[in-house]
Amino acid sequence: MFTNNHTAIEPQQMENELRILACVYDPRQVSTILSTILAINGSKTSPSTTYLMHLIELVKKIKSNLLYHEKENDELSDEEDSFGGNDVVDINNALDSFTAETKILVYQKRAVSSFPILYEDVCNEAENLRVSIILLPFHKHQRIDGKLESGKDGIRTTNQKILRHAPCSVGVIIERGLNMSFGFSELIQSDNMQNVATLFFGGADDREAIAWSLRISKCPCVNMTIIRFLLSSSSSENEQIVERGVQYEEKEILMSLSGEESVNDEIDNNFMVDFYNRYVASGNIGYVENFVKDGKQTLQCLKEIGDTYSLFIVGKGNRRNSSITIGMSDWEECPELGTVGDVLASSDFDIHGSVLVIQQHRNVKKGLIHS
Repeated sequence: MFTNNHTAIEPQQMENELRILACVYDPRQVSTILSTILAINGSKTSPSTTYLMHLIELVKKIKSNLLYHEKENDELSDEEDSFGGNDVVDINNALDSFTAETKILVYQKRAVSSFPILYEDVCNEAENLRVSIILLPFHKHQRIDGKLESGKDGIRTTNQKILRHAPCSVGVIIERGLNMSFGFSELIQSDNMQNVATLFFGGADDREAIAWSLRISKCPCVNMTIIRFLLSSSSSENEQIVERGVQYEEKEILMSLSGEESVNDEIDNNFMVDFYNRYVASGNIGYVENFVKDGKQTLQCLKEIGDTYSLFIVGKGNRRNSSITIGMSDWEECPELGTVGDVLASSDFDIHGSVLVIQQHRNVKKGLIHS
């Protein structure tokens, strides 16, 4: 049984160290993973330690139960050492270039196992390293025509098992927008500002996404906006916007956040009021409210902002306020991403930004974000 005292980002203070275990299956997933690592390291006052684990499918059985990196040199046969092939060289070169350019040290790990048990290596390593979050690449990759193509089935099942058994929070990264000149995956090579949006519908996963976004917002190349979706009380309710840098009195934001929502959303409201007063009122982070009646209007809002941001961050689910997403799961492809994440990752949904879906560790003690 996995136990970990550092299981999520949300309750932690910003000055506390954030420990990350980022995973890749092949070199083409490295650029977006490293861009995320760079963004999370954007603040000098918010330290982080990152490990990158190369997950390699073991085709033939090796008797030892040790992780690849735990074996002594004389325990590695020529056959074992060849696992990963050219991918190992490509990933190593990418990490060397990343460290040389950013001065951010990433500790390398490697796991060689058959797909059915590969998740155990990841979860055990996350436990041993006391990480707060595991970052996983999506099992689909984007083609030149913009469509998403599935990789090996074992990658998806491994991701699903990690989501179920992880001793900490989990983030799944879907790389999109490769047809753009400067997408989020080009954060390392470009000095252009990246517009990042965090979508908030409510629930523990979305609060975790907000906490993660706060860390990313400290990156000098990131312009962060929180977009909150609220249930409209009438058909004539108009979208309300709080522009970046405009300060509102606490009384006004409390009225806006409370509205006619049920008492069950008190945790979300208190969380967002606290977040607004700490980070939005000062102009550090943008904030927008969208009032919608149902999932159809939510979809329309998402389509309207699809070209505006290079990265969308959203919680997997676990939301009480399902009215604003009802009907969105009709085209469900990947339920492991949650309703909204599944929509944003669909080839049928035209957006130009990558997607980061956050799942908060299910047993984490709930709390408010702290500065």
